[in-house]
Amino acid sequence: MRKTVKTSVALAFIVALLISLAGCGSSITAGGFTGAAAGYHGDLEVTTEVDQDGKITGITVCENNETEDIGSVAIEKIPQRIIEAQSLDVDVVSGATLTSNGIINAVADSLRTAGADPAKYGYVSPPEEEVVATAINKDAMPVKQEITDSVTITDAKGRKVTIDLPISSYAISTMDVVDYIIPLKGKDAFNMLVASGQDGGGGIQKYGKLYTPAVGNYLEHLGQISDHNAPFDLEMILAMDPDVLIVNSAMSAHNYALEIEDQLTRVGIPIVLINVPGKNLDKSVQQTMKLLGQIFQEEEKAAAVSAFIDEQYGLIASKKLAKREDKPAVYYEKSGYSEIYGSTATSVTGWGLPISIAGGENIADALLLDTAASGGGGNTLDPEYVIKADPDYIILSGVNDGWLDSVKETKKCEFDIFNRIGWRDLAAVKNGHLYEFAHATSRSIYAFYPCLKMAKIFYPEEFKEVDPEAVLDEFFERFMLLDSDISTWFISPEDVQASK
Repeated sequence: MRKTVKTSVALAFIVALLISLAGCGSSITAGGFTGAAAGYHGDLEVTTEVDQDGKITGITVCENNETEDIGSVAIEKIPQRIIEAQSLDVDVVSGATLTSNGIINAVADSLRTAGADPAKYGYVSPPEEEVVATAINKDAMPVKQEITDSVTITDAKGRKVTIDLPISSYAISTMDVVDYIIPLKGKDAFNMLVASGQDGGGGIQKYGKLYTPAVGNYLEHLGQISDHNAPFDLEMILAMDPDVLIVNSAMSAHNYALEIEDQLTRVGIPIVLINVPGKNLDKSVQQTMKLLGQIFQEEEKAAAVSAFIDEQYGLIASKKLAKREDKPAVYYEKSGYSEIYGSTATSVTGWGLPISIAGGENIADALLLDTAASGGGGNTLDPEYVIKADPDYIILSGVNDGWLDSVKETKKCEFDIFNRIGWRDLAAVKNGHLYEFAHATSRSIYAFYPCLKMAKIFYPEEFKEVDPEAVLDEFFERFMLLDSDISTWFISPEDVQASK
């Protein structure tokens, strides 16, 4: 009986072994096999050497156009890692993701030619859209002008940065930064743009849909240099060769930018940090415009934008709202739903800033403003605390987010948070004082709008002569390329009812 069991186990082992070798041995032809896949600059071709057992003994990357220094590091390291691991499931080279993945995909292609299943080597086929490299039209790239001067500026973090002039091309950390450059350069804000990072809302694609009809296909010379809140692709930045990289330090991406500053400095690409919304929302846009005016040699235009924005904040300040004794209690929440409480913000960060400027008493301040854990920033409030505070107004963002929604299919707007336990008894809900603003507005060049709008909502008599929508329209007419209907800036309970 025992002998039978041993025999069965042995047979099972042999069968399993034969099956496991099927993809790596018996059907493989020994020799060198060529494969190809999309790299960063066109197709990458490799020759993979395998023996009769399916062991990878060598990988040669053929002649290519990948970026020197960065792409070449991937070309050296990725084949070594694959051979050592006998696996395609290896770490890519930081800063050379596209080249790294191109080599891995090309080796997988060569293994198929050899009669092997790449999956046996740990290979997972990426989605089709990730395999295809960004198609950059070299002929459409901005022409580099002769350097005739330079300027040394002090950026938002107090760093002295010297920039050669004139600027022929530039890169930005996220696409919304281009809104600060449009008033200075008009269509050339897009003609000169060669690279951008991605944001959480797919800004590269949204701006493309909005602006290519008006300015032409600038996307053919735009490289994506990072994913949302992710490290920058050094290889892509070097390939696009901007004269300056402009990074919003209010976003975590600026830390990633500084990690590669030494490499960029060596090739003459300075980093300039801006800071919007910053700690002083009523001044940060103007400070940013002053910096950009110097960089793009458009100081007069920058001053005109700043004067317009100063006028709006000056109007609010003239009402001396900070000294009022009858400030309304306000609760802010981002992306909340009936069963999920989103984060809030204090008066010194994010959406707490316009609430404070507009004269609201932020109920989050008492709990979070001085806490080390929040750093004066955001956190989630206890539902019972919100109910007990019974705010006069509730401000939301990120629920029916209208930022650049003119490029999306119109959806029925709704406030699911009405269904929270106890919320229908809140003063703000009973009185219809629950409103939403397009989330990205607070860090945009248009941040004056929610400040004006909230001030009029909180103090209707004091601002009865003010039309925030008309002010926003005027700003677009004077300084921007498109009309203000690119976004749904504000949603009220009446809008929700009208959409049903």
